[in-house]
Amino acid sequence: MMKISQAGIDLIKEFEGYLKRTTDGGCEAYRCPAGVWTIGWGCTEGVKPGMVWTREQAEFALRRELARFEAAVNRLVSVPINQHQFDALVSFAYNCGEGALAKSTILKRLNAGDMAGAASAFSMWTKGGGRVLPGLVRRRQRESALFLSESAPIPVDAPQMAQAVTADVTAANPLPKSGTVWGTAAGALAGVMAYLEQTTAGLLEWAAKLTELSPVQSAFASMGGNVKSLSLGIGIGAALYVVSRRVKAAQEGKAG
Repeated sequence: MMKISQAGIDLIKEFEGYLKRTTDGGCEAYRCPAGVWTIGWGCTEGVKPGMVWTREQAEFALRRELARFEAAVNRLVSVPINQHQFDALVSFAYNCGEGALAKSTILKRLNAGDMAGAASAFSMWTKGGGRVLPGLVRRRQRESALFLSESAPIPVDAPQMAQAVTADVTAANPLPKSGTVWGTAAGALAGVMAYLEQTTAGLLEWAAKLTELSPVQSAFASMGGNVKSLSLGIGIGAALYVVSRRVKAAQEGKAG
């Protein structure tokens, strides 16, 4: 059974913050951004309005609550992991909840052996109270870096921690910037630009000669100009249609 290291505890303390501090060094209960009554370093178990703790009580409560999340990580993870990865997962579970970890893409990818994919999936969990919180964005970045054993510190501002963190479902299937989609779009637009250049040159040449033609010839030339204009419109419309269909297909997760 793995246990969180002091480095992992320090990371949690750094992001949770010691709130709401009293003048004598203790702390009192407060509502986090998600509306959950919290005290000390993000402790929520049995916390009620008006509760006041000493710093020693806050430290003890943190260790007690961490034990529950250590057990959850040990139970849910089915592949070997190192201390950095364990610490990152405990930090995530402490902030988002055991249930969030159990259903997360992080755990799914990790247990499938996709370490890089698991690390990137931390970024899906940055919302608290229905909005993206900068503190959660920074915390997920730090946890992801720690998971990959890149534990260089990231500056942290005032904590904006939420005990009810939700996954951003749009992050799970972002618009793929694949060569197929954007290459097709670029190619289509390049074709339109080439057509515009050729057509414009042709129209200028036609206009220059128009004054030299007889009335009957001018009529036919005018028809030719209209055909060219119509072709230009069709070409632009077709290119835009191709681009829109490719982007829509990418958004829907279809092969392009």
